[in-house]
Amino acid sequence: MSKESEKLQILGKITGYYGVKGWLKLYSYTEPRDNIVHYKSLQIKRSGAKSAKNSGEQWQTITLDVGKTHGKGVIAHFAGYDNRETAADLIGAELAVYRSDFKAARKNEFYWADLITLLVVNLQGVELGQVTRLMETATHDVLVVKPSQQDDTKAGDEILIPFVLDHSIKNVDLDTATITVDWQADWNADE
Repeated sequence: MSKESEKLQILGKITGYYGVKGWLKLYSYTEPRDNIVHYKSLQIKRSGAKSAKNSGEQWQTITLDVGKTHGKGVIAHFAGYDNRETAADLIGAELAVYRSDFKAARKNEFYWADLITLLVVNLQGVELGQVTRLMETATHDVLVVKPSQQDDTKAGDEILIPFVLDHSIKNVDLDTATITVDWQADWNADE
């Protein structure tokens, strides 16, 4: 598969200026937040009327010169954007990388992007549903599962399963696209 046909993973967006020498503030979706600046080659999708004329709303490659945490945020400088005027076109743009650019996850570590759409099956072999997203909580991450069957759940209900390995999460198999969980099929939000 060519890079161009590979799915992009959005890592954050450019939110504003930082100083007068082309530095910009980033809102990072990564954890930790400064992981976004570990990628020197990023894909950028500009938004807004001014940049839509220039880019056609297409992803383009941009080079990160340097980036770092600053206070509670992240700041960065991109090659060729050396003042506020040139950098103005980047504000509001999304930043992404190709999935193949991620470093390999360690054993029993998973990227959230890899868990989305996986099928969730309990220890009894009952298909509970499909992962639609994950939530971060103070204690642990939580799988948000859209139920496969609406028999025991109201329409629109979601199943929330704590992502705790060797407890509620028994196995994650990316090759078969399944997560095996210790979770009852008769889960009901009203109980």
